[in-house]
Amino acid sequence: MVAYGSGNSDGNRHNHDDLPILLAGRGCGTINAGQHIRYPQDTPLNNLWLSMLDRMDCNIQSLGDSTGRLANLT
Repeated sequence: MVAYGSGNSDGNRHNHDDLPILLAGRGCGTINAGQHIRYPQDTPLNNLWLSMLDRMDCNIQSLGDSTGRLANLT
């Protein structure tokens, strides 16, 4: 898995909402390719990192401001 994106959606305002993130790879067959998934606006980016760590067999309960794993990331 490779995540590519930006920490700011609007560089002038240093806004970090609605981030453009591309996740490439299949996560050892746990992620279906060719999807476009949009999550609610206040979803922490750390939820993505936590979901990726799960696929690498890292047993971590939370990460930073994470609120859980990303649903529909299959």
